[in-house]
Amino acid sequence: MIPGCGGWHSRIVRSIVLATAMLGCAAGTVHYSAALNQADGLGPDDVVRHGTVPIGAVSAISPGGNGAAQVTVRVDHDYAAEVRADSILILQGADTNPSLELMTPNTFSPRASDGAQIYGASNDDQAQMLISILGPQSIGNSYSQFINRYAGPQPSPSPGASVLQNQLMGILQQTLSAAAAFSTTTQSGRTQMDRFRENAAVVAAQLEAHGRTADAAQLRAQVAQMNAAVPPPRGAPNALTVPRAAPTQ
Repeated sequence: MIPGCGGWHSRIVRSIVLATAMLGCAAGTVHYSAALNQADGLGPDDVVRHGTVPIGAVSAISPGGNGAAQVTVRVDHDYAAEVRADSILILQGADTNPSLELMTPNTFSPRASDGAQIYGASNDDQAQMLISILGPQSIGNSYSQFINRYAGPQPSPSPGASVLQNQLMGILQQTLSAAAAFSTTTQSGRTQMDRFRENAAVVAAQLEAHGRTADAAQLRAQVAQMNAAVPPPRGAPNALTVPRAAPTQ
């Protein structure tokens, strides 16, 4: 051994070991969790996508609070930068070919750390509510605007609308169809309204769990306003009508 080179050699070896360890971490996976009120057939190893790109898979599903399912996913390290504090894991293909899609309404939100709890949506209505609330102002879809869209026709999106806006409008279309039925007196309309209330309650609970109590309160207030605007079923008895007196003999 060359005199005086023992310490230098040891430092080189330690540096190589450290670099190898760091490379191994970079090539690994990062884990996140989300709550779904309905898992609908989702299970371990089901794929997680970002757009059309597979970025990871479901690691585990365990019981959560209030009957929800706590879903843990692993995401390839190369795609970890796509996961933000306001990201949503949206259930797709429920019961038939379930998977999760990662969507981030606000890419300016901070990156989610390894092990972080992010938002979950069991259906497109829940996803739409979360996107409308969490998205930046440039999207132009505050919840108050979203909730009132069923009242009348809206202007077409501008030619320069972003991909996210187009996705948002696609998800919104289903909800608008349901909202249009709210003012009807059919059983289908009442069922849609019940489903809307349930989804809104799930979203409000998630907002509160993430510390967004003001947004949760606004959502509940908007749902209460919609409830008040729904007319009673046609043919329902009028509580103010005085019953006709029975004829006297």
